[in-house]
Amino acid sequence: MTIRIESSSNPLCKHVKKLHSRSGRTKSGQYIAEGVRAVGDAIANGADVECVLVCEGSDFSLDFGSLRVYELKACLFDELKLTVNSQGILAIINYSLLSASELESDSVQTVVYLDSVTDPGNMGTIIRSCDALGADAIILSKGCVDIFNPKVVRSTMASLLSVPIYTDDDPEATLSTLASGGFCIAGTFPKDAEPCFERDYSGKTVLVMGNEANGIRPEIAALCTQRLTIPMLGRAESLNVATALTVMLYEIMRSKIIRGDT
Repeated sequence: MTIRIESSSNPLCKHVKKLHSRSGRTKSGQYIAEGVRAVGDAIANGADVECVLVCEGSDFSLDFGSLRVYELKACLFDELKLTVNSQGILAIINYSLLSASELESDSVQTVVYLDSVTDPGNMGTIIRSCDALGADAIILSKGCVDIFNPKVVRSTMASLLSVPIYTDDDPEATLSTLASGGFCIAGTFPKDAEPCFERDYSGKTVLVMGNEANGIRPEIAALCTQRLTIPMLGRAESLNVATALTVMLYEIMRSKIIRGDT
């Protein structure tokens, strides 16, 4: 059933506008997925879709099933869309974030710990790489960008729904607990570290990646039981954090494939 919305004073329109901000998303426990693929992926992957909003005149080959669908006039949809060249469809999705204390360490092998990664594009690429290269979980420190930021949602594609993501307010307790559980806490550093290609990744690993500008904070670096670096031949001092994460995860995956662990 499709419900028609004619006025911008409609409560749903006002609610969607609130989801444009981080505070609105946090307060409601909802975020927006925009575009045919994003909405289709959310439905296909079993996301908790609250409802779908479409622009009048749009035609989609998506099966909305029993979902509530609202049709808006073009001028109203334009007030709610997040992109300039919108495809005329968005969905409101309910979410709940897990705490790092809920991570069942016995069931994971490779965990990515992100220390204050603030760029939405980097976060989106990181989540996609974690999905593609077999990371079992992602832990976000308190200073990380909102993973439901529209730019993050667009760049992760369906991967946002594929990798368990946890938040963490106490990195010392979390990393110490994981270390006690047999994990190597491997931080990435530009110098004074072992080349990543020389390490044995047969055990459980927490891969710690730092902030774009400042790297891993000293208090978290002190918790790392292994310092790793990516050897480079050119003049660049370092790699973008998302690129470095991808290289590191690929090396971990390659090591497991060679050993026959996958």
